[in-house]
Amino acid sequence: MSQTQEYISNTAAVADVSPTRNEWDQCLDPGQEPSYYLSIVIVTRMDDYAGGQQHRLQNFIDSAYLLAENTKEQIELLVVEWNPPSDRRRIEHSINAYAWYLQRFRRSDYLTYRIITVPKKIHDALPNVGNAPLHEFEGKNVGMRFARGEFIVCTNQDDIWSHNFHNAIQSHSFKKGVIYLQHQDAHNIHDPLPPSIVRLPPFASDKTLYDSCQLGDQDWGKFVLPSPLNVSMDNILKIGDQAGDFTLAHRDTWKVPRGYREEGGVAWMDIEFICTAAWTFDIPVVYSEKGFTCHQDHQNIWEFNKEQHTDNKDIHMEDIRDKKKVYINQENKWALQQLDSWALGLQCMEFKGGLLVNQ
Repeated sequence: MSQTQEYISNTAAVADVSPTRNEWDQCLDPGQEPSYYLSIVIVTRMDDYAGGQQHRLQNFIDSAYLLAENTKEQIELLVVEWNPPSDRRRIEHSINAYAWYLQRFRRSDYLTYRIITVPKKIHDALPNVGNAPLHEFEGKNVGMRFARGEFIVCTNQDDIWSHNFHNAIQSHSFKKGVIYLQHQDAHNIHDPLPPSIVRLPPFASDKTLYDSCQLGDQDWGKFVLPSPLNVSMDNILKIGDQAGDFTLAHRDTWKVPRGYREEGGVAWMDIEFICTAAWTFDIPVVYSEKGFTCHQDHQNIWEFNKEQHTDNKDIHMEDIRDKKKVYINQENKWALQQLDSWALGLQCMEFKGGLLVNQ
């Protein structure tokens, strides 16, 4: 069968073109005022994490596309590519995808993509516990530093958006000065899968993606969040469980506690951030039992890499609660502010996306 191919509206035609300093600054500029309603921030590297990573990432990208199309809110998907492996294809190289096995970034009038690449030089310049190849929390801080959304949600590449989140975005339910968390089932339950853990095929159809994460009936345009709760020693582990998959706040609210504390390890910092926000800075916390994400099922890898876990044995949550201890990043020394990122090769590209189609 003879077919001709053409590109549709693909504004990301360059992968290895070096920008000028002015172009670089412009790509990273978060703006004095937000340009979008929401920035979605993830941190990843194409190392086939837990197997099938590429397919889970594609489902995540497509879920963001559906969120933008269905809510018709201006949304930014900001991917922080951290320390990309030298022997694997970079995310940005897949944008002009001629082959089915590369990531696709579909075009929407409501969605803008940005990829910020943190190279090995910067990775090596930062603290590192257990020779971890990726720093999730440092990467999320980079994302929130440069994000252009009024609200910023830090999530993971394995998640897709629920009907609850579609409705909450459509309803403009989120407010400045509040930290938002959600219930998500534990990731180590594989059989049978609980409601917010899903198993999806590669390149799932839009209908499959959308229908697989409903998590409740909707009164569209009228989503109601619960009131802030009193964060305590009795509930912190519950409300902080799986917080790495969903923590949302206004762009200014994130910066009050100076993002996640940067220690070069994995685990714990998402819960510590909630403790610091609630107890040190008295920021209200809203916890929604109606989940905003579903997590794509995969093998739990990070639990076994204990040498990479942040050492928190001398940190006591009671001390944070009682305002005896404060654990925050030094001012202007987080999210790469302490480094010459231009000289060290931080990269940025922004595009609207597009598909290669057959005719």
